[in-house]
Amino acid sequence: MPRLIVSTVGTSLLTNGIEPALLPLMRRTANARAQDLTPADRGQLESLIEARRRRVAQAGIVEARRLSAELNGLLAVPDVLEGESFSPDDRHLLVASDTLQGRSCAEIVRDWIAARQGDAEILDVPDLRTDELAAFRVALSTLAERLSERVAGQKVLLNLTGGFKSVNAYLQALAMLQGWETVFLFESARELLRIPRLPVVWDVARALEPHLHLLRRLRAVQSLPLSELSSVPESLLFVLDNRGCLSEWGSALLDRACAELYRRRLHPPAVPELVFSERFEREARGLDPNDLARLNRQLDELARWVATDGRHNPKSLDVKKLAGVPTPPSTHQLDAWTGSGKRLFGHFEDGKFVIDRLGDHL
Repeated sequence: MPRLIVSTVGTSLLTNGIEPALLPLMRRTANARAQDLTPADRGQLESLIEARRRRVAQAGIVEARRLSAELNGLLAVPDVLEGESFSPDDRHLLVASDTLQGRSCAEIVRDWIAARQGDAEILDVPDLRTDELAAFRVALSTLAERLSERVAGQKVLLNLTGGFKSVNAYLQALAMLQGWETVFLFESARELLRIPRLPVVWDVARALEPHLHLLRRLRAVQSLPLSELSSVPESLLFVLDNRGCLSEWGSALLDRACAELYRRRLHPPAVPELVFSERFEREARGLDPNDLARLNRQLDELARWVATDGRHNPKSLDVKKLAGVPTPPSTHQLDAWTGSGKRLFGHFEDGKFVIDRLGDHL
């Protein structure tokens, strides 16, 4: 099975061996994005970043491990390197803060891996910063959701040698729930510390099934009045201004529950503005469990498209108008699920979007 190695990225690349005079600048701008900085601070940071970028690009394995906590832990994992190149069977996902410092360090790590034939990319998570608690908790929910999308069907190894305590603590707990193995390496240690997968099974699907429809609706519309969420366990919600949204644990547990529940049957639309035709429901019932799960997840994405008046339309969904009306009454089409070649066809009627049928790409 392919291995996905998820590494959290901190700022050790910038702070290791830094001149003491620059430490106040690093602390002052730790939570700042590029656009938030004064020209003077941004200029100083970019000079430091560029110098470290050049230094790491020229570094061999020993020097790279000394400069970067993330690479130090990663390169201690068995079979990551084959000679001087990364294993072609591994993919690397880097989780960094939404700051100039964090993003820049992740780019340097990504480029060092890529220069050695490794497959690495950065997972973008807006507002993943610790200067505002409410935004940070929402960002953790987004992180859990995007990780769930990326890790499906893969063996996951979580490298927590770098990164920040606030993010790492959450991901360590998430790893226990998801059954991921975790590794980390203390700065002065030679031996990699492993936290293996827990040999326990928690029936998340059973626990969340009574709340599933409401939680799916909440994920689609982002927030609801607390008066509509009285039946939902408090730990699944984050409350702000008398409205509730999915908490960081709510997002993670909902994804876990859906992985099982979506294989069983076609679930009803997550929002009332989305409607299924009888023909579509018959066609969906004939799908095998794996395809049915993929379809249910795509229909949740479509519910968000409807709830946001079309603003949420990622490439994996790809809702677009048909040229003319080749398959009446359908006026729109979208991917049924990624890589299937199947499409969903639908139309607007009385302010609602109706899924007419499941068919082949036109």
